[in-house]
Amino acid sequence: MKSTTEKRTLPIADAPAESSSPPRVCRMLRTKTAFGTLEGLSADWREGRSMTAVYWCLRTMETWGPDDGIAEAGACRSGRRCFENDPEIA
Repeated sequence: MKSTTEKRTLPIADAPAESSSPPRVCRMLRTKTAFGTLEGLSADWREGRSMTAVYWCLRTMETWGPDDGIAEAGACRSGRRCFENDPEIA
C-alpha cells in the first residue's frame, strides 16, 4: 500500500493588500525583525503584524516612548507627540 503525504502549511498571517510602500513609523522604533526575516515572509515589520516581535524606542531604550506610550508599530506613527520622521524617506 502506497502512502500519500500532502504537504500542509499553516498561514502565518492573512496577507495584507499590496501597497507600494510600508507604513511610516517613527525612525526611533526598532524590533529584531527590522534587520531581516525568514525567506518567504512578505510582511514588513512596520505593519506590526508579528505575534512575537518585541519593539523598543531608541530614545528611551525601553518598550515605551518618551511620552510613556507603548513602543510598537501601530502606535509609533505620525501624529504621536514624540514621532520623528525619517529624513531619508520623503
